[in-house]
Amino acid sequence: MLLLVLVLPAAVLLLVFGAIGKPRHEPAGPYVASLVYFACLGFGFISVELALLQHLTLLLGHPSFTLSVLLFTLLASGGIGAAISRRVPVALACAIAALLTLAGALLLPSLVPMLLPLALGVRVGIAIAAIAPLGLAMGMPFPRGLQRVGEGPFPAAPFYWGLNGITSVIGSVATVMIALNFGFTAAMLAGASCYIVAAITAPLLERDARSEPVPADDVECDTPAFPESAV
Repeated sequence: MLLLVLVLPAAVLLLVFGAIGKPRHEPAGPYVASLVYFACLGFGFISVELALLQHLTLLLGHPSFTLSVLLFTLLASGGIGAAISRRVPVALACAIAALLTLAGALLLPSLVPMLLPLALGVRVGIAIAAIAPLGLAMGMPFPRGLQRVGEGPFPAAPFYWGLNGITSVIGSVATVMIALNFGFTAAMLAGASCYIVAAITAPLLERDARSEPVPADDVECDTPAFPESAV
């Protein structure tokens, strides 16, 4: 009931937001695919981030210190991912993010207790090594998606920033409720599921964008890897 009370207003806002955003006289299919794609990125990222924060707090021993390590590594590796995003198919990037998240969900609960006797510096190094590949993969889909919007059935990029922000808020609340009821492993699995759905919808977004190409210089250099709401 609490989850319904917290999420329902945001879900209604999301439906209204999606209903009024469609460009006129354009096909609905690609537009709906873009909504699903960016919504999954917002929900999936925040789910993975919060679940990692919990696991790594157990590993490193202090929430604020863990948050610093986690955000620094995610943003740094995500920035690198954004820089090379044109070289990797976006569906592949989403699939890699899903697989790495799935591996973390299954392995971290048993690995973290085994690593606790190690020195703090070693644990920090292990945490960075575990986060960086995931951040690299998660840094690719968002800017790559923004490079595909703004023409045809897709609204301009700020619309998708707003959509991603709404789903990040919904995802943060939903992730906490999932974790309280089913554990953080389930929360990470929910994040992995979002990236799987994003991988499925990404080809629809790219195929329609290829019919109406966007200039390469529009957003390549100044598009962040992650929305501000995710940080």
